[in-house]
Amino acid sequence: MYKLKNPQVSLFLICFFGLVLRLLGLVNIELGGDFAYHWHIAGNIVTKGIYPLLGPSASVNNSFHLGPFYYYLLAIPYFLGNGNYHAAIIFFSLLNAFSIFVLYYVCRNWLTVPQSLKITALYAFSSYMINIQSFPWNPYILPLFIILSSYCIVQAQKGRYLFVPLLFLSFSICLQAHATALFLLPVFVLLLPLKKIPFRFYAVGLLLFLLSLAPWVYLDIATNFSQTRAGLAIFQAGKEEQCSLSDYLMRHGHGEYCFSQIRNTLFVSRLFTSSLFNTQNIIVVFMTLFTITAILLLGKLPQWKLFLLWIGVPLLFFLFYSSNVYLHYFLILIPIPFFFFILLLEKLNRFGKWGNRISTVIFFGLLLLNISHYLISLHTLRG
Repeated sequence: MYKLKNPQVSLFLICFFGLVLRLLGLVNIELGGDFAYHWHIAGNIVTKGIYPLLGPSASVNNSFHLGPFYYYLLAIPYFLGNGNYHAAIIFFSLLNAFSIFVLYYVCRNWLTVPQSLKITALYAFSSYMINIQSFPWNPYILPLFIILSSYCIVQAQKGRYLFVPLLFLSFSICLQAHATALFLLPVFVLLLPLKKIPFRFYAVGLLLFLLSLAPWVYLDIATNFSQTRAGLAIFQAGKEEQCSLSDYLMRHGHGEYCFSQIRNTLFVSRLFTSSLFNTQNIIVVFMTLFTITAILLLGKLPQWKLFLLWIGVPLLFFLFYSSNVYLHYFLILIPIPFFFFILLLEKLNRFGKWGNRISTVIFFGLLLLNISHYLISLHTLRG
């Protein structure tokens, strides 16, 4: 990867094989659960002209719904595939594989070509990312639109203010994919050169934002702000249970209520370990959390302020969230784990030839580990 004279060749190969791996979802994804329900709604849009004003409901409160963008997006492969659900797997694999390409150009604004290619490769071949980006579900489009939003921010920082309205639109789609995207708003605001951007770009962006959310806003107002009230209710005290720390550590997983502050902090680390190592082992999670905390406090990584902002702000909001929680709630941190790991790995290069060799072995070993895990997982049906 380092010695290729044309990095575009490396980028093409990463994107191509990243797409191929995502398309392998055709082998083990079945039509069931939320996928089947959402596919039915997409079918109603295409065949019956029934246009929903609300999107999927929240897992923690069925009364709260997201915006309907995902349903209309899902209607595209329904139409193209004449109702064959495999068209959705192909469509979302293609769409999400595009994020691999965009991520490279986001990285290039802050890092070198080799570093950018490594981050892009880890993202493309992460077993966890391949699994979620081949499966049609509304939270799983978050990484794509977060990366697109990041690209718009980078362009705005360069004075290309036409990307500001696109940022508003992309962020609106993030909110309609999953409500936790709201926690990224302060991060994006702090990254933007607010005073330099002419007002007209804000005005156009706000118009696009409101138009994309218009169905949801209309129904919310028409029902006496039922959706707003249901959304705020999610932050009320969660379900009370008899909680034992030892039991929690033994059975940590999805849908947890106990020890919300500890739990939510661990979920940040769990997103790192899942996306990098395809594991949620509690020991690895704690070791990763310790490493993240130490590095951020020491401020020894390039762009460490960006990491601190992107990890710290959402975590601060999550500390006030006590309802049940799932790993996909923390997808708003993507692609930070890949940045963090590669920049940490690059530290080994300071130790000369052997450090460079060890770094290379770890990097390619991690790629092989993730690809092998994913190929093995194809024996398990998903739906």
